[in-house]
Amino acid sequence: MSKSKSNGLETLMRQCSACRNTLSLVDNFNRCSGHNRSAGWKSTCKACEIEGKVRTKRKSALQRAISQQLTNSHKRMLDNALNQRVEVTDVAKLREMYPYMTDKQIASMARLNHKINVANDFLIEEQSAWLDPSSRPAGGIPYDSELFAEREFEVDSEELEIKSQQVDIDEQ
Repeated sequence: MSKSKSNGLETLMRQCSACRNTLSLVDNFNRCSGHNRSAGWKSTCKACEIEGKVRTKRKSALQRAISQQLTNSHKRMLDNALNQRVEVTDVAKLREMYPYMTDKQIASMARLNHKINVANDFLIEEQSAWLDPSSRPAGGIPYDSELFAEREFEVDSEELEIKSQQVDIDEQ
């Protein structure tokens, strides 16, 4: 609060925390009720209070730095994803590239490369949408859950035998 030249309560000035205008305290601000601020004055002017403007909180230097680093991180991830080369998924091309591999290994590599490409495309869309929220599709970014579903493998009989022979540490 600041005082103007003449004395008296009507000459006290205060800055509204919502609109940031410096206004006369008595003419433009309401008193707080009860225990709030020891029945002092509210921080927003009457006009902002009627309009429902909320008190705007200024960011500290640390909050601004964190926000900037977060944005930089998303930009770096987007740049890395955009610079990632597209993996080969064609079985015939993979067989030419790796003639020493078996058909099973080639098929596994093709599936893995497909997953890598899909994951990279998802990362590109997600980072782009984070940096520009208006570009996010209304239904969200499609996710192929079947492609990344966990698979169950057969339980190895040797593994079961080893586990049955192991002594639990708590039992000792």
